[in-house]
Amino acid sequence: MNSRRLKFLWMPLAVVTAASTVAACSSSGGSSSGGGNDNATFTTIGYTTVITPGAPMNPFAPVNNVFPTYDAMQLAWLANNQANPNQEVPGLAASWTLSPSGTSVTVHLQPGAKWSNGQPVTATDVKDSAAIWVAVGDVTDLGSVTVNNPTTITFNEASGPPSNTFVQVIGNTSASLTQQDVVPASEYGSMLPADIWSTIAASEGAVGGAKTAAAASLASLAKTIEAYSPKTDISAGPFYIKRLNTSQALLVKNPDFYAASKVHIGEVIMQHQSGASQITDLLQSNSLDYSPFTGLAKAEENQVEAAGNKPVTGDGLVAAALVFDENDAPYNNVKVRQALAYVLDRPTIQKIGEPVVGTPSTTITGAISSTLPSWLSSAQQSALNPYAPDTATATSLLKSAGLTQKSGQWYLPNGKAWTINLPVPQGFSDWTSASSAIKSELDSFGIPTTFSVTDQWPQYQSNDLFKGSYPVGWWLMALGTDPYTLFGRIYGPYDGYNGGGAARLATGAAGSDNFINAPTTVNVPGVGTVNPGQLTEQLNTLNLNSSAGLAQQKQIGGQLIQTINYEVPVIQLWDYQSLVFLDSKRFTNWPTDPNLLGQQPGVWMADGYVTAK
Repeated sequence: MNSRRLKFLWMPLAVVTAASTVAACSSSGGSSSGGGNDNATFTTIGYTTVITPGAPMNPFAPVNNVFPTYDAMQLAWLANNQANPNQEVPGLAASWTLSPSGTSVTVHLQPGAKWSNGQPVTATDVKDSAAIWVAVGDVTDLGSVTVNNPTTITFNEASGPPSNTFVQVIGNTSASLTQQDVVPASEYGSMLPADIWSTIAASEGAVGGAKTAAAASLASLAKTIEAYSPKTDISAGPFYIKRLNTSQALLVKNPDFYAASKVHIGEVIMQHQSGASQITDLLQSNSLDYSPFTGLAKAEENQVEAAGNKPVTGDGLVAAALVFDENDAPYNNVKVRQALAYVLDRPTIQKIGEPVVGTPSTTITGAISSTLPSWLSSAQQSALNPYAPDTATATSLLKSAGLTQKSGQWYLPNGKAWTINLPVPQGFSDWTSASSAIKSELDSFGIPTTFSVTDQWPQYQSNDLFKGSYPVGWWLMALGTDPYTLFGRIYGPYDGYNGGGAARLATGAAGSDNFINAPTTVNVPGVGTVNPGQLTEQLNTLNLNSSAGLAQQKQIGGQLIQTINYEVPVIQLWDYQSLVFLDSKRFTNWPTDPNLLGQQPGVWMADGYVTAK
């Protein structure tokens, strides 16, 4: 996972609409006139971009200096609407129409959309951008693109098994992917060979020499694109970068932005991001008008609020959990995993690990607690096992699984003492704190536990977790509202299912990220025999153009939740809350819709919100 992808893990997430004809989703918009100074300077920190000396103003570079929603633009932004996860907010796309089969989508660009150099944003810009998306690996199921006219473009899905995530190429996708940025063909098009779409088609063809050669060609092209460093920032967004140094970036209003008349901010200063303590200091000195997601201790939060900053919270659409490799004994026994769920006191662990931006998971489901009504009936929710702390039940389960307890210590069926070593990826201070609470509870129950800080998140995954080195580890799950991504964190690629009907990959196999190794089928009480990997794959191939497809999506999601609740491949500890701060001393007309507040401020400003007092 490259840095460009990793950094979106903490953002609220949603998915693209799948109605056959999608009207542009929009809020009511902010005031058309703020009564203040439209040349005002707005100071913030870009939480998806850490200003990096020497990094290019190129959104496709793994490390870059671009700022989504301000200068880097997509065709659509995530609506973050849990009640309607198939909703997006228009960006450069004014509207889009999905074909009845769901295999093509036609996009209509915003009238009057221009780059900051005054040139129009055209369908050719989007087509060349789409070729780059495929080359750098951000889109894998796009077959071809047709320019219908200068402002209308059609995306066509590649041949093969259908994918309902195909339409997400027009906007944001999921935490495991990245945003699809639109860039000017005049700047990037010359890097694309004339036969780029033939190469893309060959790369998606049958196995053979042509496919291998095409894939190598795209990989080489990706390196060229990622290394490119534009001399100036040519933006289709509400702002463009005028100056940038190690401490801050100055973005100024783009007079050619398609909704420039709605933007009441003249300049945006992006401060360099060096960590939570720096953000806390800036908030306490009233030096930020808006702060990104910030992990604070309760005392720090109180100090920030005392300085006049208003906290705004919402569902972060991501959860922290312990995950098991079910190839390893005793974690291959469902009774053992259930017993551990009864031992661990989730509310206590959350209070120690993430007291400010965490809420204890109500139970173990694979989805954040607030989304359960979207998947299950009230009766089904009531039937879920809450796994309230109960050491007596845990003891009974372990004894029935063949474990024994002597002098307070638990022993495995083979006679060995049961101990746990819990790895914590570097940089997750909340997980480190929570691990101390987990250790205390497991030690008291008779399972001696140690924990240690290991590599940073990408290396923690690829070097160890995916290779089966950790029988128990920390895991981020419940990502977003896209059902395939959400449940795929357990029963997708990390359980060996890489999509496309391919055979399940074993841990350590080439191209495999499988480290969970859940059983192929599970007999779930009240549900029956379930193949969770197969069900998760189906979520990626449903035709969501129909009410029947949407109903099937809900049914499958409900079955997977009930399966996770019984099978316990993870112990879901807490759901993250998105916490940001607004300083209302200088600005007013903030959005109030929680779904819009989940966006970055560039989206608000483009819709008429945020005006100087």
